[in-house]
Amino acid sequence: MKISFKNFFTFSESEAVHPEVKKNFKRNFFANLMDACFWFFGDSFAAAYTILPVFISTLTDSPILIGLIPALDGAGWFLPQLFMARTLERRNRRMPLVRIFGLFDRIPFLLLAVGTFFIPQLDKRTALILILVIYAVKTFSSGLVALPWQELIATVIPVSHRGRYWGYSLILGKLMGLGGAAITGILLVSIVYPYNYATMFLIGFFAASISYGFLIQNIEPEIPRQNPPEYINLLTRIKGVFRVDKNFLIYLINRSFIFLASMSLAFITVYGIRKFDLPIAQSATFTAIMLVSEIIGYGIWGTLGDRKGYKRVIETSNFILIIGMSGLLWVNTLWALYLVFGLISFANSGEMISDQNFAMEFGSEEDRPTYIGMSKTLTGPFFLLAPLIGGSIVQFWGFKSMFLTAMILSIISFSIIKFLVKDPRITNNPDEYE
Repeated sequence: MKISFKNFFTFSESEAVHPEVKKNFKRNFFANLMDACFWFFGDSFAAAYTILPVFISTLTDSPILIGLIPALDGAGWFLPQLFMARTLERRNRRMPLVRIFGLFDRIPFLLLAVGTFFIPQLDKRTALILILVIYAVKTFSSGLVALPWQELIATVIPVSHRGRYWGYSLILGKLMGLGGAAITGILLVSIVYPYNYATMFLIGFFAASISYGFLIQNIEPEIPRQNPPEYINLLTRIKGVFRVDKNFLIYLINRSFIFLASMSLAFITVYGIRKFDLPIAQSATFTAIMLVSEIIGYGIWGTLGDRKGYKRVIETSNFILIIGMSGLLWVNTLWALYLVFGLISFANSGEMISDQNFAMEFGSEEDRPTYIGMSKTLTGPFFLLAPLIGGSIVQFWGFKSMFLTAMILSIISFSIIKFLVKDPRITNNPDEYE
């Protein structure tokens, strides 16, 4: 059944929605939509899987150091989140933390631009360390705001509309990111290195600053939340969740394997540029392919997630990822690599939208920050290790061996989600799915 955009802002009579959320839904939806659009536009100038690995490859030939970029991207986003859960559970509103940490999330774009501008005055080793340190600050700043921001979205966007919200915002955001990729290609060719990259990062800073202006326009209701008294410390809380929710534990094992399988994403662009002797400006083409594939994917995955659940999304995207990984073992032409990269990016978009939504469906309203935090922080180390392991495999055995390892890990991940994980929508609401 086709759902009109007008009907998107309506709620069924049986759906329990906070009156303030219902009243401000249009405003909050638009604010978060614009936040996503300008954020993705800005982030396209510093894409962790295409632009930055190629940028780092101008400072070092080490696959391990090149792999540090996506490793830091994942670790910075995931690791801090669980440690924020306890703080959030004691707060009735998320916006104060979003305002503070959201601001710090934007400043490193400017630091990247300034640091890159001074590269000609530095030796390569010093320049490499400087850029990696700034990027680490950028990613961990994102990790600090991640949980308060996700909780804000979970509060102001009801579960019945959440998947479609993510779909719409990611589609429009990636479309703007596609425009950013086109600008990136022009800048890489028309401005001398490293000032081309410095200009790109500066544009990213301005776009991210605009996104912050929209983000703080959210109106969040004050919802009294009671911190569960039976959990004394973080470790006890984690053990308590795993004791009562084995299904969530199995899901985290699935995420760990899929994050390890993601080791290939960090190297596909570098592999293509080296294998086919392409100019570095070609990294913008890979970014464009990635964004187009994600735009298509988000539209499909968001709707599928709302209607069939995110377990189905993870299953399907895992299966497609296996096909894409196997394709990397056989590509011999640039156009074949473009096709396979697009397929992997399409599958990865399903993983990304599920990662934003699936953990929110486990547990109760009071436990949600802990579940989200655990899903990020406990699996974060695998995201950190994946590119480093991938870089080590490339260094000693080559790209094809690394692609084969990633494919095997994808198969394990698919088997776990398909046969061992139960859909929390069904286990939490069995009467609705009889």
